[in-house]
Amino acid sequence: MTVPEDVSNYITINRPNAYCDDCIQAALDLSRRQQVQQITSSLGLSADYDRNDGICSTCGSEKKVIRHA
Repeated sequence: MTVPEDVSNYITINRPNAYCDDCIQAALDLSRRQQVQQITSSLGLSADYDRNDGICSTCGSEKKVIRHA
């Protein structure tokens, strides 16, 4: 699987929870948060995903999060 597929699957499998880029990076053991940010920004343009300010289900921080719609 590609990294974008891994990120998409993680968000989809764990719906309706919302996750920040940092927690997605940690959960998938990826080396660069910027890579996750690029992927989640692209996914957020799709009607299948909701990317807005909110509370991360993992770390509890208020920041930009993404969830499967």
